[in-house]
Amino acid sequence: MTITQMKYFITAAKCLNFTKAASQLYITQSALSRQIVAMEEELNLQLFVRNNRRVKLTPAAVVLLEEFEKIYDSYNLAIAKAENSFAGISGIVNIGVLEGAYVGDLFPGVLQHFAEFYPQVKINLRNYSFNRLVEKLFSNELDLILTLKFEVDGRTNLAYEVIEKTRDYVVVHKDHRLANASYVKLSDFKDDYIMMVSPEDSEQSPKLILDACKRAGFSPKVKFATSLQEEMLWVQAGVGVCILDSRNYLFHNDAVRFLPVDVISDPSLSIAWSLDNYNPMKKVFKDCFLQGQGRLEEPIEKRNGTIGRTHGKIREEEGI
Repeated sequence: MTITQMKYFITAAKCLNFTKAASQLYITQSALSRQIVAMEEELNLQLFVRNNRRVKLTPAAVVLLEEFEKIYDSYNLAIAKAENSFAGISGIVNIGVLEGAYVGDLFPGVLQHFAEFYPQVKINLRNYSFNRLVEKLFSNELDLILTLKFEVDGRTNLAYEVIEKTRDYVVVHKDHRLANASYVKLSDFKDDYIMMVSPEDSEQSPKLILDACKRAGFSPKVKFATSLQEEMLWVQAGVGVCILDSRNYLFHNDAVRFLPVDVISDPSLSIAWSLDNYNPMKKVFKDCFLQGQGRLEEPIEKRNGTIGRTHGKIREEEGI
């Protein structure tokens, strides 16, 4: 049995539709059927039960699917490692960072490490909004992403680790009536427009905020932004208020104030990756990055000595 036949079987077993599977494999349906029949004859096992209505896996096929997926994944990983070894440990690591997130303090160590020990590895860093990060991660256009925990928690075929625990704040313009409050309730803003990214940009973020407003006993006046960057600009202009975490660039902007509020979500900064990504340098970078950060448990506002302070000078560094 060849590795190609394994791939054909895995695809057919997952699709349970030979026409769809053949399309994904870029072969004809008849060619796929011949390969499956050849496998059944070689193994002396029936793998599929087919009739005019549906395709089902036999118990034997269920077992083979699980084991063949492990073999196929190991094969692809071995090939990728060999190719990179042959090239002198070269390659590319594509990393996506949530727009508006300040992460400039997290990268110097790992970038210096790669410059010294993996000089042939190219590291690309790009900013994207919520959904674009996840889409590009699943399509393998990105190897790793840095985003908020609620965006990746619970997604299938994806893994993540928390880099730093952060919390939500209500962000208001410096001239807002509550700008100098030491603590606020979400219901204090029932008469304000609450800026949110649109559901098209993030399914989770607006849902979490709307649920929190409901728990607080009011229906908010909402203005949707097409991106997190747009949401930040509206708040800086004093058009409304929004919910951001302390890793957001605006945390150090004198034009706004970050006001502590009850828990709305878990926006902890997290690094995530697809389980179907076989780039061997992805794991090297991830492990080096997490080791360098020590999986930060202390929030940025505490490490900067800004607990209880709602604004400050923006950092001079050009962040990512």
